[in-house]
Amino acid sequence: MNLRIIDHPAVPYERTRRVAFTFEGRTLHGYEGEPVATALHAAGVRVLSRSFKYHRPRGIGLTCGAPSCPSCQLTIDGQYGVPGCATPLRGGESVRRERAWPSADHDLFGVIDRFSPFIPAGFQFRLFRRSPRLAHLAERVMGLIAGGGREATPDAIARAARPGLGERRSALAVVGAGVAGLAGALAAADAGLEVVLVDQGAGPGGALRAETAPVRTPDGGAAPGFALAAELAARAAAHPAIEVLTGSTALGWYEGGVLPVHTPSGVLTLRPARLLVATGDYDQPLLFPGNDRPGVMLAGAVQRLVNIDHVRPGRRAVVVTRDAYGYAVAAQLRAVGVEVVALVDARGEAEAGSDAAASFPSGVAASGVPHLTGHTVREALGRRRVTGLVVEPGHGGRAVRLDCDVVVVSAERRPAEELLLQRLYHGDITLDSGPGTALPDGVAVAGGAAGVTDPAESLTTGADAGARLARWSPENPALPEISPHPLSPGQAGRPSSSGGTSE
Repeated sequence: MNLRIIDHPAVPYERTRRVAFTFEGRTLHGYEGEPVATALHAAGVRVLSRSFKYHRPRGIGLTCGAPSCPSCQLTIDGQYGVPGCATPLRGGESVRRERAWPSADHDLFGVIDRFSPFIPAGFQFRLFRRSPRLAHLAERVMGLIAGGGREATPDAIARAARPGLGERRSALAVVGAGVAGLAGALAAADAGLEVVLVDQGAGPGGALRAETAPVRTPDGGAAPGFALAAELAARAAAHPAIEVLTGSTALGWYEGGVLPVHTPSGVLTLRPARLLVATGDYDQPLLFPGNDRPGVMLAGAVQRLVNIDHVRPGRRAVVVTRDAYGYAVAAQLRAVGVEVVALVDARGEAEAGSDAAASFPSGVAASGVPHLTGHTVREALGRRRVTGLVVEPGHGGRAVRLDCDVVVVSAERRPAEELLLQRLYHGDITLDSGPGTALPDGVAVAGGAAGVTDPAESLTTGADAGARLARWSPENPALPEISPHPLSPGQAGRPSSSGGTSE
């Protein structure tokens, strides 16, 4: 079975130029612009790296979605620690894996994992606390085993060097170009503000770029999530008052309102008068033995792989879920030819059934997929990759083994609140849920970063925050309360009479 999806039933995709690259002495092929990790996965490479301490195998999708992901860091053209899931393929690269000897597939240091109970976190501090000299020696040895401490080649240093782009002031900086960030940027720009929109992704739209399900719009209609995201992104790109910086990372939020941004061209120092944090949220993994094996993937990473990159995660998948999102991803996997071996839900049949109904209108049973409600995961099987999953009833009973090569996990999500946490330590912000949250003057939070998980509500809160920030001024430091300012196709920046929500 070819992992490349040729005819996607929902999302049109025109493949870019096919290019070649070198992977540990082999010539592989991918498509220009897709993540390097995706090209490797499509070529059958499952182990992308090893964990730095126990040398456990790591693969795509474990904590995928952010350039800080440690599971797919690769050496590309001599530069270490490059995130494969966030680095577009150009063609001609030399790629190899890290933290393994003689290879990531057959790593002799992997034997350390068998002794993990005897070397817990921080063991070296207790073991060598009476001998600083031995402690320093142990640090060097552990650094060597972990794969750190190597110098990049001069060519890699030259390629990685980025010039400073100077300092720029703007009326508003929006960090995160998901649906909340796009809606906020459009609302503020239409109100007359100059906006700089910063996003780590290859293109604006955030998680909604991978959503094929219909999303409610303020005018009472619905549109596929990816189509709505594309329309908002196109409006932002065409707006004369919005500058979109994709592939860029806000490095921090410092005293005096300094916001350094690492762009593909260099580091830009922003000094925005206002700030909208719309950094979204993260999938959270479930805890069970073997949950870090290649083949165990978070639902968001699987959705991006299937609906953006047009690559199947595997052939046979078990979906472990606690929410409606997991059922939606299961239906999308079936639509592209992946066999869903079972749907596993720890909740009772009544609660799980209500979430399943949206994605399986005729019922899960009618689809032929076993629906194991009230079941929890005991362990994932396999060493270098997942070969199966063992689940058991929560009330006691016989365990069930499910043969698969992919385990898709959909659990709770958590806000991406790093910028806010940084200011928390500075002392001018407190992170309390609900209306008690205290933010500095001229700062707002919207969408997933504010704990909003519904896409429709994210759009509305983003537009509302952008409009409120546009009315804020240092002379009037309190952010005004105004009615929601939702956006709908063809109504960018204008209030909707329906008062509905979108996304």
